[in-house]
Amino acid sequence: MRLTHKHHARFAIFLCALFVATLTTAQQSKLKLIRASSDHPLWRVDLKSLGYPQNNPDLQRRRGFANFDTISFVSDSIVAATFVTREDIPDLQRREDPNHIRPYRLHAIFLDALTGKILHTLDWPIENPNAGIFPRHNGGFLLLTTDKIVSYSADWTELKELPLSELHPTTASLGGIAESPSGKSLIVQFLRGNSAQCVSVHTDTMESFQVPCGVLDVFTASDNGILAPEKLPGGNDLRENSPSGAYVQYGAAMPDAPPAAVGRIQNPDQARVARTICNPCVGMPQFINNDTMAVYSPTNISVVDRAGKVSFTQDLYSKEKWLDEFGRPVRSSANGRRFAVAFNLSPFARPDFTSGENGSRTVVDSTSSADEQRAAYANAQSRAAHASAVAIHMSTGDIPAEMPLDVEVYDLAAAQWIYTLQINSEHLHQIWGLALSPNGNQLAIDSGGVIQIFALPPSTNSVPK
Repeated sequence: MRLTHKHHARFAIFLCALFVATLTTAQQSKLKLIRASSDHPLWRVDLKSLGYPQNNPDLQRRRGFANFDTISFVSDSIVAATFVTREDIPDLQRREDPNHIRPYRLHAIFLDALTGKILHTLDWPIENPNAGIFPRHNGGFLLLTTDKIVSYSADWTELKELPLSELHPTTASLGGIAESPSGKSLIVQFLRGNSAQCVSVHTDTMESFQVPCGVLDVFTASDNGILAPEKLPGGNDLRENSPSGAYVQYGAAMPDAPPAAVGRIQNPDQARVARTICNPCVGMPQFINNDTMAVYSPTNISVVDRAGKVSFTQDLYSKEKWLDEFGRPVRSSANGRRFAVAFNLSPFARPDFTSGENGSRTVVDSTSSADEQRAAYANAQSRAAHASAVAIHMSTGDIPAEMPLDVEVYDLAAAQWIYTLQINSEHLHQIWGLALSPNGNQLAIDSGGVIQIFALPPSTNSVPK
């Protein structure tokens, strides 16, 4: 059949469209890595002028960094910094006295994310320094102390109070706390002897229900379940040197499970939904969105889905840079598209080592076969386990980076690192907290009472949440 001029024109248009689409896809798959310096933030605010205690880091460390962040975005336009002060109590008092003065106070400073201008301040008397705030997905935040959860609106109005005594037996103690990346649900663990009870709280309605969980207080939460190590590596002081244990999912819907099973298992003893996704496992898991997590160890970080499929993995030279797996160095954006990682500089690094050197890198192609992916991931984990013998660790509840080298931001849609913030240790000695804005376009860092914001490349692609 002969082609008419009209058919030729249509065919030419089709080829042009195909070329543009192919070119666009190729450009999206590989973005230029942007390098920035911590010396040049959008703005910097020192909280010491607002009451942040000077020369008393131990007080802030008592907050329990395994559960609470020192800095959070409550919206794309507002970032909140929190810290604890000790109250001046002139006389001895009895704790059971209803009028006793609580010994600590939690402060929250709300700052304009674009300018650093102070928008609002709040403070609360607290019995224990283990307290903090968690963003709500629709704006506002939750205040969590050792005795209650209180929800606040985006205009700082108190909405509802939920006493913790309504959620657990009187003999239970507060264990781990984890919020889903979206900010829609907060998981609170209560420990009682050798057993644990976990409660999921909807951040918008404050409705709560029990969810199955393990006894370890180290876990990560999504909107439809919990992921936790089956057990922490053990055997000596450097627990992470023995990469034993598996990652077990709790409350996640399996292919043969009814839809109603997702996240609403009222009796964990009767229906304990759990599945091992890898065994042995090296490092700690952290949900980036409901379907994807980062799994990290001192010398490796990987991107893994809930089925165990690995899309990216990277090894580090522990004698040059490393991750403190007990410091929660990974933070995700609420839209589930990006995550930031705080890396430490090894004290054994050569003097000329820079943050631009990422050590040995192993990238797993998401289009590879399942067997190829498993083999590559197992090989990377084996090298990471061997190298971790020379890594340095503190204990659960470390700050994200005691000796920061850089902060890197990974984009899931682009499947690559897109931003590296090189840390000048003369001006930014430690990273006590870090956060990504909900849209993933800003990075906030708390360096111990000094808050600074950095602009990131705009996020345009979407990934499933």
